Amino acid sequence: MSTPLSNKAPIAVDLVGIGAWGPAFNNWAELQTLFANPALGEALQWATPVPKPEIIPANERRRAPLPVRAAVEVSWQALQQSGLASSDVACVFGSGLGDTEITDYMCRVLTTAEKQLSPTKFHNSVHNAAAGYWTISSGCMKSANSIAAYQNTAGLALLEAMIQCQQHHEPVLVTLFDTAAHDAYRQIFACEQSFAAALLLVPAGAANAPIARLLMADETAASVIAPDLPHDQLDKLYRDNPAAKVLGLLQQLAAKRSGDCVFELSPRRALKLVVSF
Repeated sequence: MSTPLSNKAPIAVDLVGIGAWGPAFNNWAELQTLFANPALGEALQWATPVPKPEIIPANERRRAPLPVRAAVEVSWQALQQSGLASSDVACVFGSGLGDTEITDYMCRVLTTAEKQLSPTKFHNSVHNAAAGYWTISSGCMKSANSIAAYQNTAGLALLEAMIQCQQHHEPVLVTLFDTAAHDAYRQIFACEQSFAAALLLVPAGAANAPIARLLMADETAASVIAPDLPHDQLDKLYRDNPAAKVLGLLQQLAAKRSGDCVFELSPRRALKLVVSF
């Protein structure tokens, strides 16, 4: 992280773009509708659609694993809403689980006599694969960071992105993504649904009509309270999918409700975002 939370200068950023993808929704507008209409969840089929990010060239898209597709899709959604040029936007990608399907595949292959890994799968196994696909496909010329902190990933990625946005005075895209745990990993991680979301941040005051302003404050981990989400499936998604820890903030943004949203950073510390409209 670039600087500690105790930094004297208040850290504030403006939000100018949002992307979302997951079970029963393909974009931010559909997730907003789900937040606003709790009864709608009962009628939906909670099966995760397969994202097809058009920004990735067709040949590369066919080889891209699901976590990469999800991350790039929501990143592109947020960028389009912001109206910014991708070349000017730094990025922070966060995934608590990584690609468990490829990890499971490599572990299994390495137990065989041949030990011959697919070059494509090995290429996609690194934790910054999503950031690589995004920067190459979008023409991003700024820094690209990748963060992994299991259930604390969302808070730490937001912390890093907000600090970088203010300290470097540049737009920063923060993308959170985790897909359902694969095969043997289901015994370790309870994650059964995939989810991804992206927030595009700019320095406070840099946008004419931002969606909201986020002000950072230090907090203790004891203050973290699970959001009251409008459907059991969303509650389960929040509990089990590390990236979905951002759902409470997204619900607040959808309702245009000012107030605090707290993310756990460690057993002792938390990140409090004061949201205003």
